[in-house]
Amino acid sequence: MNCPKCHDKTLVQFSHEGVDFDFCSDGCKGIWCDKGELAYYLELTKDLPSERKLEHVGKKSHLCPSCHSQMWAVPYFLSKPSPDIDVCSGCKGIWLDFKELGELQKIAMNLEVEGKLSRTLKQIEQWSKLK
Repeated sequence: MNCPKCHDKTLVQFSHEGVDFDFCSDGCKGIWCDKGELAYYLELTKDLPSERKLEHVGKKSHLCPSCHSQMWAVPYFLSKPSPDIDVCSGCKGIWLDFKELGELQKIAMNLEVEGKLSRTLKQIEQWSKLK
C-alpha cells in the first residue's frame, strides 16, 4: 500500500500494543489505521468520538491508500484544540500525519473510560471460558 501523502512511498507495517499500523518510514512519517485500530489503540469504543457525516464537517483530502475512496480531513474532536485527521468515506480507515497519534492519545485520556473497561471485561470473560 502506498502513502496517501507521498504517493510513491510504500507503507511498512509495524506492531505496537496489539495494533498493526502501516507507517510511511521513508517519507512523511504518517500512519495508516484500518477501521477500528485507532479505537483499539486509544482504548476507546470507536475510532471517532462522535457520529457525523464526513462531508459535512470536513474537506476533501487524499485518496484512500486501501480502497481508493475519497478521504476527508475532519477535526478528531469537535472542540478545539484538536488535530484534523483524514478519514476514508469508504473503508473508514484513518490517516494520521506525523505526531498526530500522540496528540490523539492526550485527547483520548479525557474522552471515555468505557472502551478500556469494556475490553478488559471481554478479556476476563474469554479467559474464564478457557478454564
